[in-house]
Amino acid sequence: MKKLLYLLLLPFFFAACGEAAVDLPTPDAVMVKFENKTGENIEGLVVSRANIGDLGKGKTTGEYYRFETLGQQFGYALVEAVGTINGKRHFTASACQGVCGTDSAPHGTWLEPGYYRITIHLPPAEKNTMEFRMKQ
Repeated sequence: MKKLLYLLLLPFFFAACGEAAVDLPTPDAVMVKFENKTGENIEGLVVSRANIGDLGKGKTTGEYYRFETLGQQFGYALVEAVGTINGKRHFTASACQGVCGTDSAPHGTWLEPGYYRITIHLPPAEKNTMEFRMKQ
């Protein structure tokens, strides 16, 4: 009978532990988790000098990465990145996020210190490139 009671209470225990982990400290910089929505594994991902490493398809980084400054324009994160997908190097640059060839200002904004998620996509019309979108 005791075992049955423990089994019934076990999900509530794990739920309570998970809620406690959600309380994050107030950040002093832009803290980002990356989510791979490319449909492929990304190897050796580096985003704006932060070594993210390998990121499997459909996976999200386990930790937040710290950036002193980070901008966004038209829903795209302004980053420079490189990674390998299916044996080919893929790149992106802040100059080609959102509307290619346009400056970040006046339509771009600097992100306030906080916690953010950025999704990584493969644009269908551009070979060997990645897009970094701000997750809403």
